[in-house]
Amino acid sequence: MYEKIIVDADLCIKLGGSEKFKFLVEVLPLVSEKIYMHRHAFEEVLLPQSAKNQLKELVDNGTVEIVSEDELDSTEKATYQMTYHILANVMIDPEKPNKNKGETCSLAYAKTTGIPIFATDEKELQPIIDKHLNTGIDDIHCLRIINIVELVRDGKISLQRKYAKAMWRIASGRTNANDIFDTEIWPLV
Repeated sequence: MYEKIIVDADLCIKLGGSEKFKFLVEVLPLVSEKIYMHRHAFEEVLLPQSAKNQLKELVDNGTVEIVSEDELDSTEKATYQMTYHILANVMIDPEKPNKNKGETCSLAYAKTTGIPIFATDEKELQPIIDKHLNTGIDDIHCLRIINIVELVRDGKISLQRKYAKAMWRIASGRTNANDIFDTEIWPLV
């Protein structure tokens, strides 16, 4: 279990996408003691309704804390703004200013406040973080859904294999998700 993480909208949408299974509500609290979400990322979770409802439940019961740069002191705000601009230059297209804004805000907040884990399912994000943010001090690492499944597989999160497989199948959205899970992620021995 991690001490603290900040979560992205895409991870919440994928884990919360099932009406039948409440993966977001059931799994996220097993991953970290303290869970933060930037307000901009929170506002990006509009659909599916099941994801929005599960996220609201986590916020209402205090499991997820909504944060923003407005709560930072003046020194932290300066660090946040500098970090945001570094990331915005490589992550935000001026023609589509809201695309990747949740990730940019979340990463700037995480770097400013020392949150080491960014729970997202963006597979191309870690190289950007490594190049533009990670200096060896307060580095940030991405935690993807596959990594959560691996934590279950490795016994670091106490869930059954069939639960992890259902979570992977639904969250990945792949037609061959069962085959990938059984052959590559968690083969039966």
